Amino acid sequence: MLVTVAVIGILAAIAIPSFFGETRKARAIAEVTPMFNDLRIRMEQYVQEHGVYPDTQGEGGLYPIANPDGALHALQPLPGNWTALNIRISGADEVRCGYTWVTSRSNNGATGPTAGNVGGIAQAAPFVFVAPTNDWYYLLAKCRMDPSHTDYSYYLTSSLDSTIAKSNEGQ
Repeated sequence: MLVTVAVIGILAAIAIPSFFGETRKARAIAEVTPMFNDLRIRMEQYVQEHGVYPDTQGEGGLYPIANPDGALHALQPLPGNWTALNIRISGADEVRCGYTWVTSRSNNGATGPTAGNVGGIAQAAPFVFVAPTNDWYYLLAKCRMDPSHTDYSYYLTSSLDSTIAKSNEGQ
């Protein structure tokens, strides 16, 4: 009987952290995907109306500000730079991630997140983004999906590749 209880305890010790990690990943991608889709559509509409991508927010311009507590934060009211982009939130109105965009006009020498550095924070698994010679943007999300974790997850998509790259996912 004790052996059975010990085996069940060991299996639970292995399975429970894995379950919570997968839950955090699912919660993050369920939030980030619709937000990135909304932002991507607005970026392309802005280009059609103005001929260029909107001014960059920069990696330090996260909105809402990077979430230190893992709790939900309201998106409304949107700041002026978001309303200028004509953002209409179609997903949840409360988020756990901070979002920003970085844009560049062709040949101005700007680059994307550098190796080993994402959002101004050193990362073990950085994104690779090679800036093209034409106008471009990338969208960045910085997330803490659980207050019990100290690390952030990062998500990135760009005008060059609509897939969502992930760094430190599930934190």
